[in-house]
Amino acid sequence: MPLAVAKPRVAVVVPTYNEKENIEEFRRRLEPVLKSMGGRMTVLFVDDNSPDGTGAEIRRLMQSTPEFQLLEREGKKGLGTAYLEGFRRALESLDPDIVVEMDADLQHPPEVLEALVEKVASGEADVAIASRHVTGGSFESMNWRRRTISKGASWYSRTVLGLGVKDTTTGFKALKKSTVECLLAHPPRSTGFIFQVESLYIMKKNGFKMVEIPFTFEVRATGASKMGGGEMREFFFGVLRIRFRKY
Repeated sequence: MPLAVAKPRVAVVVPTYNEKENIEEFRRRLEPVLKSMGGRMTVLFVDDNSPDGTGAEIRRLMQSTPEFQLLEREGKKGLGTAYLEGFRRALESLDPDIVVEMDADLQHPPEVLEALVEKVASGEADVAIASRHVTGGSFESMNWRRRTISKGASWYSRTVLGLGVKDTTTGFKALKKSTVECLLAHPPRSTGFIFQVESLYIMKKNGFKMVEIPFTFEVRATGASKMGGGEMREFFFGVLRIRFRKY
């Protein structure tokens, strides 16, 4: 009888800002995955002192969900720094084989998490990307404006940076430990959601293999999107800066 292969140790890094109303449902939908992982998955929330009490809600759920941990920051410092601090804390205290990036707003369905992890754990990829823009992926729940922005941003950054990835702005992906170590050694300088694009560019330049799997981007049930017009202007010029930046 072949020996059972141990599941990888997984750290899920989840930046939060004003997501109190979503955290309980996030925990409920994630629970089957946590059980399936048999104690080898930890969820590290990185909260930027959310004024709606997100941090307090996470601490409440930590009492019944030992897989939950919380890193609290003094103020809103941006998505990019939240991920980098989360990555650093995860590697220092959790010793994961794989690190997952995802949001707590339920637009990233927790049910897809295991498929991402499996792509990396099997050695098929160094980075597994949940993609809205490959066959089988969907974001029809988004309004026409956000669909246009998402497709346009991915096309623009893919063309300018030669990324070879159809969904360049997704924040839902699994990364091999060595990939995370590379990002910490050569950290992206972007703080907004363009952090996702810059991360992919750094990983591509360092030879990491990336694959995409389809997922359906879900409707945000509560709370508000953090993306505004200022982010889009920064995205346009930020991609150009990344193209000519030395890493």
